[in-house]
Amino acid sequence: MSTIGILGGGQLGLMMAQAAKKFGHRIVVIDPDDQCPCVSIADEFICAKYNDETAIKDMAALCDVMTYEFENADAQVVSMYLDIFPQGSEALTISSHRYKEKKFAKKLGLKTPNFFKIKSEADLFQIVSFPTLIKTCRFGYDGKGQWLIRDVEDLNEIKLEFPGEYIAEDFISYDREISVVVARFVDGIVTYPPFENVHEKGILRQTTYPSSISEGVARLAVDAAIAIVEQLNYIGVLAVEMFVSGNEVIFNEFAPRPHNSAHLTIECADFSQFDLHIAAITGQKKIEPQMLKSGVMFNILGQHVAEVFSKQAAKPDKHVFIHWYGKKETRFNRKMGHVTIAGDDKLNELVLRWRMSR
Repeated sequence: MSTIGILGGGQLGLMMAQAAKKFGHRIVVIDPDDQCPCVSIADEFICAKYNDETAIKDMAALCDVMTYEFENADAQVVSMYLDIFPQGSEALTISSHRYKEKKFAKKLGLKTPNFFKIKSEADLFQIVSFPTLIKTCRFGYDGKGQWLIRDVEDLNEIKLEFPGEYIAEDFISYDREISVVVARFVDGIVTYPPFENVHEKGILRQTTYPSSISEGVARLAVDAAIAIVEQLNYIGVLAVEMFVSGNEVIFNEFAPRPHNSAHLTIECADFSQFDLHIAAITGQKKIEPQMLKSGVMFNILGQHVAEVFSKQAAKPDKHVFIHWYGKKETRFNRKMGHVTIAGDDKLNELVLRWRMSR
């Protein structure tokens, strides 16, 4: 049994902690919100900012190993404790800065959209092809900090804050969005097959397994994810989001942590992504996960909460699994939980019934 420190007490930290408890581990959590989802499950809770060096030092003294649940953790603070942060700090440094992330992928030989950095108003007018996406280099998530530039008029109207760093990327016309979730252990690497995703306004709305891509495209995607985790010398679960266009796989971004698109592994696999992450960071031998069931996952956003309660009360079903994250405040587009429909029996019928409204 180990004591595991989790930097961040949100839903990913909660599901990490739930997996860790199954293996008999103790949990220490740092989060600035004393009502965060992890409060209910942590053996010890430290209310502090994520970059509070004193709090992290206190947590390190209590723990055998530490992990982080989001890519905006402070890489510099993490680098002070590399002996007990198996994920390391390099993955954080790269994934928390979109320009560095694209450069990293391109250097690995992965296909990316054309991109360049914007550091001034003058740089904006290097954009000569449309449509183009402009994104903040740091702290954007779930569609925040992104602007679609369709023409020169949009370019003239956009208001960016300088000094500041942004990235401009060619808008990709793609057939599908996929993700590959990979786990690197001390003795090897395993992956789940690709998951197929649907985003709306930058927020993941639906994930499906199995995906509809070909075996050849799936192999390209899995190889790309393995190349990333190997290059980073990373231990734990990491997810790579990609676009599929024809027979090409185009890198979008990676997340050095368990990922929203693999939540369905809790019900559809013999070992969930959270099981793999906990096993990997605690030095266990490689676990080869198997997908056992088809499945579809829907995120429950703030505007869906009443709808979910109504659907569950009207017609509960053994194939439907509802996960609530225990967040105290319900807000529009905030992730409050997720629904997984698992199993081939009645899958299409249940998906139609449970697909969330806008």
